[in-house]
Amino acid sequence: MIESELLRVAIEQIDAANAEDPAGRALPYAQRMTRWLGLLTPEPSAALMIAVRAQHLQRWRTPRSSYPEGRSGYLRWRRACAHLHAEETSKILAGLDAPEGMIDRVAALIRKEGLGQDEETQILEDAACLSFIELELANFAQGREQAMMERVLSRTWAKMSADAQNLAIGLDLSPSLSDLIARVTAKPSQ
Repeated sequence: MIESELLRVAIEQIDAANAEDPAGRALPYAQRMTRWLGLLTPEPSAALMIAVRAQHLQRWRTPRSSYPEGRSGYLRWRRACAHLHAEETSKILAGLDAPEGMIDRVAALIRKEGLGQDEETQILEDAACLSFIELELANFAQGREQAMMERVLSRTWAKMSADAQNLAIGLDLSPSLSDLIARVTAKPSQ
């Protein structure tokens, strides 16, 4: 199968798997990630396009509530999810007879290996952070204290490239979220 055909069929199968989400959030999230990818890089590799689309593949199968509250529980949950997403995507790609090197690369990207050193991993992380800020930050902020929100956004901001930060600053957000970004970005880096 030529790479363009492999990419098309892989995306179709990833989308079909994400469409099974009982809450209906997975497919729109994957589509939003792809939109951000297009804004972050003009010519992404096929591996990056697949990884971005599958970054939360079937996440609903591992509910956050199945892990302890707090940062430690959250990080354990995220690691478990990343391994699930990589594993499920690898199965799809293997079923399409994708080259082993591509399967390994997509899985490594989904697990965000080399973050801070690998350009494609950074682009995937940027797309995820921008998606979070654009459409999830407002709901996440409800009922949470300002100091906590500043910590969360500071951690998110620190993971983003300068290009992604500039895109985030340009988002059309509520005044409270725009103020939150202004407060976080005004603080010196830690």
